[in-house]
Amino acid sequence: MSKKPTFSLSVLAVCLFSSVFTTASAVDSNSLNAESKAALAEQRLGFGKKSMVVTNNPWSSQAAQDILAKGGSATDAAIAAAFVLGLTEPQSSGIGGGGYAVSYHDKKLIAYDGREVAPHSATPAWFLTESGQPLDFRTAWLSSRSVGVPGEIAMFYKMHQQSGKLKWAELLQPAIKLAKNGFPMSKILHKELLEEQDVLVNNPAVVKVYFNADKTIKPIGQMIKNPAYAETLAQVAKTPDNFYSGKIAKDIVKVVNDHAQQKLFALKDLSNYRALSSNALCSDYRGGYQLCSVPPSSAGGVTSQELVKLFANKYKSTDVTDSKWVYTFLEASKLAYADRNQYLADPKFVKQPVDGLLDTGYLSQRSELITESALATPVAAGVPAGIDTRYAPDVSPKPHGTTSISVVDKNGNAVSMTVTVENTFGSHLFVDGFFLNNELTDFSFESVTASGKPIANRVEAGKRPRSSISPTIVLDKDKQLYAVAGSPGGSFIICTVARNLILMLDFKLNPYEAAAYPNFCAINNDPIVESGDSAVSVMVPQLESYGELIQRKDVFSGEANIIRDGSGWAGGADPRREGIALGENDKLHTSVSWTPVAGQ
Repeated sequence: MSKKPTFSLSVLAVCLFSSVFTTASAVDSNSLNAESKAALAEQRLGFGKKSMVVTNNPWSSQAAQDILAKGGSATDAAIAAAFVLGLTEPQSSGIGGGGYAVSYHDKKLIAYDGREVAPHSATPAWFLTESGQPLDFRTAWLSSRSVGVPGEIAMFYKMHQQSGKLKWAELLQPAIKLAKNGFPMSKILHKELLEEQDVLVNNPAVVKVYFNADKTIKPIGQMIKNPAYAETLAQVAKTPDNFYSGKIAKDIVKVVNDHAQQKLFALKDLSNYRALSSNALCSDYRGGYQLCSVPPSSAGGVTSQELVKLFANKYKSTDVTDSKWVYTFLEASKLAYADRNQYLADPKFVKQPVDGLLDTGYLSQRSELITESALATPVAAGVPAGIDTRYAPDVSPKPHGTTSISVVDKNGNAVSMTVTVENTFGSHLFVDGFFLNNELTDFSFESVTASGKPIANRVEAGKRPRSSISPTIVLDKDKQLYAVAGSPGGSFIICTVARNLILMLDFKLNPYEAAAYPNFCAINNDPIVESGDSAVSVMVPQLESYGELIQRKDVFSGEANIIRDGSGWAGGADPRREGIALGENDKLHTSVSWTPVAGQ
């Protein structure tokens, strides 16, 4: 059965920083641990009686909440937040990229696919040298060949047509205003600019926005203005067609082809782009919840659901301190990723065994491989119903950019959206105030195996590269909205979302505690546990006693969680990013981290 979280609500007024106040968000401070109390003060944890917004950036959370206050829907708010994120988190997402979303509106669940596509000129040898060897990743990443046809704006417009309430143009105004007036350089944006400055400093248009006259990066807190982005959005506000067939489209084609010194993109690549919508992919979890996400072309929805169902077959306790739960999760992730690598790709090109992978009988058989002794990797894929036996697995590692948005509006409608430009600053190509993605590096660079067997996720013209993006909405046993979740993190997204759902649904952690919990995963390889002292790091000796070969690494994520509470909605933002959770009466705090440099 569906159960409420263990935290309860009463009234506590939170006041922080100078003269800016947060309206009393209902919470019983005695029910929260010290970490959650600190998160409440930092706006990482929030409560709202009627609505809730969680994003990975303060300005986008505020924009979304402002749209809700004007009577906008969850869809309107998520779109407005995403346009702002393209400005304030350009390293992670933007209109030069794409993404996926799942919407719960008027009791209907719809999945949206705004994944980028390979241009008509693409071939299976796209990322191979003349001698037939795959390019090294950084060379491919920073080349024009990495750029897919952007899908973000087309997806937003399709969502708005189906469940928007405010006028389309109104949704772009927060980002336009912020681009004109400026926002303070954040710590994370500054850090990412430093790491990529050797490439970015060579682009005058990028320098104009993010660098000083002496070509040093603007300091944290200094105002960043992007008038070119404001003008681009003003054109998109008139009609999205201005992006796909107007001057902006011509500029995209020119930048890509000039950089490549050959014709890779044509105007028809943009004008022919279409965002997709379908029924959400839903499956049962422990008899009390329905987990709903996006179907392929993203592998994220089906793989995260396969993972948690394999886990549920083998682990029944609710003791979050028990190392056996982490062990069982790691073993389940090996099996789920093995199936993902083998079978999942763009369904227009490769038959997808989605029903077979989530079949109860198949999962029962597959979970029997989880024993007291760790599976050696790589694990072989299973044999579910509906497979296409012609194809071999893609096991190439993938990097990450990406950001997530979760929204619930006053009418109980919700959106989980994850958008991306792929790796940090995408391809680094910059046009009309935004970065172009490098999503085509999500394809397998090699098109066939050594034995000549084709790889399902190989490059093909008009094809969408496989993704791990897993925006998720959870319904309770009565089919009522219960939770909203999503995260960035490259191939790790599947594990991050699955782990997050288990922490909230099984272990009853509040949405911030779940977001802040250490990351861990086995992407059909040796398991990775997030670096640092944590609740999971102390389990490593026990995990190793089962035979796990643990690697310790820094792990990127940015979870955006919302869960229904007895008095409304609770939201939690991942502390690894700069996000906040805002209820309907909350306003963005003014703090030293977000105060402009004097005179700016």
